[in-house]
Amino acid sequence: MNDRGVAGTRIRAWAVRLARSFRFAARGIWIARSGANFRIQLVSAGVVVFLTVAYGITGSHLGLVVVCVTAVLAAELANTAVERICDLIAQLHGIGLDPRIRDIKDLAAGSVLVVALGALVNGIIVFGPRLT
Repeated sequence: MNDRGVAGTRIRAWAVRLARSFRFAARGIWIARSGANFRIQLVSAGVVVFLTVAYGITGSHLGLVVVCVTAVLAAELANTAVERICDLIAQLHGIGLDPRIRDIKDLAAGSVLVVALGALVNGIIVFGPRLT
């Protein structure tokens, strides 16, 4: 096989791995949508997108909105993963409502709250002047 054939094979293998990774990631988002908190975050993101379009947000303010929505959704996905891992560990080891598991879950939920509050502050900065 010549150099082009080898390179083409490598590129195809890379593309297959990349596509598989995206499928796994999309499956993770699909799984998370069953959680009440993630659905609330998605509805909130939809409202923010509507307001962004309605008020014609552009430039750096649009960037802030996109970063905030993305950060909140990503934090909620991470929180869901931590909660599921904790539930699995508690079940496998029969430790029930261990205070350490509760603390870990509360810490992960607290991180979502911090990100959401930061997004709220940014929302007030971006949308506040337009709402008056």
